[in-house]
Amino acid sequence: MGRLPLSGYCQTCRKRRVKCDKGRPNCGRCISSGHTCGGYDLPLRMNVLGVHAEHDGTQRLVKIPTLEPSTSRARLALVPSPKLELRLHGNQQTSPYFFSHYSWAPMWRPHILSVTTSGCSEVNTICFHAISYAYMGASRGDCALRAKGGMLYGQVLRKVQSLLHERAKPRLAELCSTLILMDMYEYATHRVAGAAPPHHVGISNILRYCGPEIFRDEKLLVLYRSCRVLLICQMIWQQKHCFLADEPWKTVPWQYVSKTFEDRLIDILVELPGTAEAVMDTRKRAACVDKIQGLSFALQAWRWDWHRVHSGSVRMNRHTGNPMEPNKHDSLPFLVGMMLRANLEFDTARLALDILYYNATLIYLMQLQAIARGQPPEHPEHLSPEDERYVRLQGAAVMAHGANPLILPGMAKFRCQAAAEAFMTLSCATRLLGTTPTSETVVTPMAVGIVYWVLRDQMQLDEDCLGSLFSKHPFFDDPQRVFEGFYIRSN
Repeated sequence: MGRLPLSGYCQTCRKRRVKCDKGRPNCGRCISSGHTCGGYDLPLRMNVLGVHAEHDGTQRLVKIPTLEPSTSRARLALVPSPKLELRLHGNQQTSPYFFSHYSWAPMWRPHILSVTTSGCSEVNTICFHAISYAYMGASRGDCALRAKGGMLYGQVLRKVQSLLHERAKPRLAELCSTLILMDMYEYATHRVAGAAPPHHVGISNILRYCGPEIFRDEKLLVLYRSCRVLLICQMIWQQKHCFLADEPWKTVPWQYVSKTFEDRLIDILVELPGTAEAVMDTRKRAACVDKIQGLSFALQAWRWDWHRVHSGSVRMNRHTGNPMEPNKHDSLPFLVGMMLRANLEFDTARLALDILYYNATLIYLMQLQAIARGQPPEHPEHLSPEDERYVRLQGAAVMAHGANPLILPGMAKFRCQAAAEAFMTLSCATRLLGTTPTSETVVTPMAVGIVYWVLRDQMQLDEDCLGSLFSKHPFFDDPQRVFEGFYIRSN
């Protein structure tokens, strides 16, 4: 009978007979040496048995050896026991758990399915398993699952480091799909919030090295779209110019194909970080007014083009019951009541995301315009009685339309109107993304974060109103941490 170990070392360091640094959840010595940390729980020693089919049709239990059998030993046809199969294929439990419990999983699901079946599919699949193991382990307090996720993530890191020595630009460009998943790991395990995860830098470096010409390939263009949205999200958080706003990055990848509505909208969105950086500099602020006005005109033109093609692809879905009866003399609670009583339904997830990003861009431009004119955007909008009447009439008109219930271009004069319309797209976008087989572009917290701060601070709602709104969507579980960088204020 052996005695219990008293050292407190992890299982791997005890087996290797080396000093353990006792780091948790994974031993730092194991990570640095490339070993799998066995954790600190005492192992349950047990025999693993399988079912062996005899020639006469009978079956018997046989012990499965832990070491490789010798070549002279007869090989047995084994049927693994259900518990063994569960242990070997644990991701069958962790993947559904991740998609059903993590707040951003529906928004990421189409992209995850796409990149795990094409390009660097093997390393991408391992990375997704790392995400699902680590998330389930963290949310359930299961150290073994969390350690498994960390071990798989370590494998991905080593694989990516080896692939970075590739000289072929197409292969390097494909590696961006893995870096996007690695960013998702950082988000899902709460190692970062909305701030740029470390792998954004790697994506930027790969794009600069490969150049825009490499993304003229149709498959790589799909990946470039996701990289572009991710880097814009990072630069808006930092309020720094994004190099993807330079003309070659907005034209060369589309040399052989026409731009979609999404592409044209992101061409406007990519200008926002650099414009914000200039507006925050008091010496350049006055010169930014024309730039902001030009972007606003371009956004309005985009919205009219979208309306001409897709106006019949959206409907108003009114909920049964009336969770909040609005005060007839107060326009802002009226908007809250409208958001609670109805949502917008689109034919596809892409159309819903178009309107979500459009309204987020419109809000951001309104905020930059306020700063350029010396009006701090963090202060709530002041609506005169006439303005309140306008907001209410526009909202009533939207609710009255069964088809084409969107606010027409130029009719959303206030941030609260754009925020309400954007909020009403979230239910449809989330549901459709949860069932869409693949998607061209990853969805970032940027648009939801911009909308959140208008709802949170600009509309002057009490905590009951806010609670009623934010309880509708899981994105708002920890909003101030996730959306902190999308709060815009004047210096």
